[in-house]
Amino acid sequence: MKTMTFRALIFLVAAIVLAVLTGAVVYSVAQQAGSKAAAAGPTVAPTIDVVVAAADLPVRTMITAEMLTTRAYPTQLVPMGSATGTAEVVGQTTATAVYKGQPIVRAQLGAPGRAATAAIEPGKVLVAFPTGDPLTVAGLINAGDHVDILASVMQGAGENAKVSQTTLQNLEVLDVLSPTKEQPAKTTSLVFAVDHQVAVVMKYLRDSAAVVDIVIRSRSEDALSKTSSVDLAYIVGTYSFRQGGPR
Repeated sequence: MKTMTFRALIFLVAAIVLAVLTGAVVYSVAQQAGSKAAAAGPTVAPTIDVVVAAADLPVRTMITAEMLTTRAYPTQLVPMGSATGTAEVVGQTTATAVYKGQPIVRAQLGAPGRAATAAIEPGKVLVAFPTGDPLTVAGLINAGDHVDILASVMQGAGENAKVSQTTLQNLEVLDVLSPTKEQPAKTTSLVFAVDHQVAVVMKYLRDSAAVVDIVIRSRSEDALSKTSSVDLAYIVGTYSFRQGGPR
C-alpha cells in the first residue's frame, strides 16, 4: 500500500513538472511571435492607383488630362473595370455622368463621339454648327446652355434686302468644339441634338450668306419668343431715323 502511494506521488509530481515546462514553452513562443509582429508593424492592405474624376464630368464630355487625378484604393475595393492609367481615359467621351472623386470605369466611356451618338433620342440627329459669333469665340457659351440663333439673310435686292430674324430657339448646347494645340485651325462649333427638319435649317444657314449670332437664354426660360423680322425700314420707322438727305 505504501509502495502504491509513493508511485502515485511520483506521477503527480512528474505531471506538475511537465505542465509547468509546457506552459513555459508556450509563453516563450507567444512572446517571440509578439515581438516579431511588433517589429513588423501593423498589417497594411495592398492598394492600387486608380483614375478618378478631378471634377464633375457631365454626360458626353470629352475627357482631358486636366479632368483626371489618381487615388490609391485597397485592392479588394477597386470597382471592376476601373482605369489604372490616365492614358486609358484621355480622349474618350463619357457615356454617363461621372462625379468628382469617383473612379472612372471603362463601361462609362466610349471612343470619341460614340458615347454621344448612343445617347441621341430617336428622331433626332447630332449636328455641329460652326460659328464665329462673339459669345462663342469668347468662351461664354458652354455645354448645358440654351441658346437662340439670330440670322440676317439677303432677301431680294434694294436697301431693304437684308432682313434679320430670330430663327431657331431654345437649343441645348451639348458640347463646344474648339481649336486645340494639335488642331489650331479647327473651326469653333456648337453641338446640338435636333430633329431632322431643324438640321436642314441649320445647314441652310451655314451654307448661305447668312450672318449668324448666338444669344444665351436664361435657364429658367423655355418658352418660344415671337419676334418681328427687322430690315432697314423697320429700324427707320421704329427708331425715328430722319429720312432723306441733309436739310
